[in-house]
Amino acid sequence: MAYDISEAKDLVIRAGKELLESGLIARTWGNISARISDHQFVISPSGLAYDSLTPDDIVTVNIEDGSYVGNVKPSSEKGVHAAAYRLRPDVNFVIHTHQDYATDLSVLGKTIVVPEAEADDEKALGPIIPVAAYGLSSTRTLTRNVEKCIAQYPDSRAVLMRNHGPVCMGADYEDAFRIAHSLEKVCMNRFHNLVGGDLPPVDDPDYRLGKYSRIYHREIQEEFDEYYEIFRRQSINCVIETGAPYIRQISAFGKGIVPYVDDLAQMTGIYIRCVPEEAGKETIARALGGTCSAVLIKGKGAVCTGGSEEDAEAVLMVLDKSCQAALLEKSGRHPKAVNPLGGILENLVYTLKYSKLKG
Repeated sequence: MAYDISEAKDLVIRAGKELLESGLIARTWGNISARISDHQFVISPSGLAYDSLTPDDIVTVNIEDGSYVGNVKPSSEKGVHAAAYRLRPDVNFVIHTHQDYATDLSVLGKTIVVPEAEADDEKALGPIIPVAAYGLSSTRTLTRNVEKCIAQYPDSRAVLMRNHGPVCMGADYEDAFRIAHSLEKVCMNRFHNLVGGDLPPVDDPDYRLGKYSRIYHREIQEEFDEYYEIFRRQSINCVIETGAPYIRQISAFGKGIVPYVDDLAQMTGIYIRCVPEEAGKETIARALGGTCSAVLIKGKGAVCTGGSEEDAEAVLMVLDKSCQAALLEKSGRHPKAVNPLGGILENLVYTLKYSKLKG
């Protein structure tokens, strides 16, 4: 049943905060919507922080043509949400997340069969989780690819967008979150079965930061001096040294990596270099290059940079997620990285436009 518009807007705001707290998204990534009639839905805006949204920021969109009401720009992936509401009359709440394990498995491009033994998850997700073909973020191609999956798999409640993340389609707010969490559990189990090893869950609060990382700030003199060669770039105000387990495992191979998730392509470009273990700060600074925000250090992990601590943490998050996907390749699977041309375009759009919106 569709929501009253006031309740729908409140739920979208609430959902944004819950997604941030649960780690299913970061910053302004992802998007959230709620149906308000057979013809309209409300959706989160483009590039505004979830923790500061007000009802006036939530945009009303027409399902049939994607037109919207007011001067606030809706999420650029409104077409994906419109397709869900148009093709699924029983769907009233949609969340697009960037959760780790579901995004990792999307790079394999293979439909996931939900194990019958996991009855609760099958009930939430449906028997199959399809993967939509890659499309550049926010494009009609991506929308068409997702729409095709929604139509082809009518019993599926989630669709993975290759190299990008899932779309979860719920009967209501609670159902959409139940789908997202069930999806992550199923994908986590599948991921660990594929790569093996004793790897920590990424929802450990100390996993990426905490005990695995050290943060340096431009405004603290001794920390500035430590990374002077990098802080000389005026756009960088924070540096994070990280030994997060997945990043450290990939760095041990001593080779650079290409982005397996488009978030990383947006923030670092199409290649992340790896420097020797004994590399000095000047070598690390040179390896960062022009728009790249991260560099691997053999056997140690990586250095991630940003214009703020939040930006550097975001780089760390997407690098780690791409390293998780890279482990699939090291385990004999065949993940497909972001297309180089697509990666260049993702990085260009992010650098020129999206980063200015803090997202």
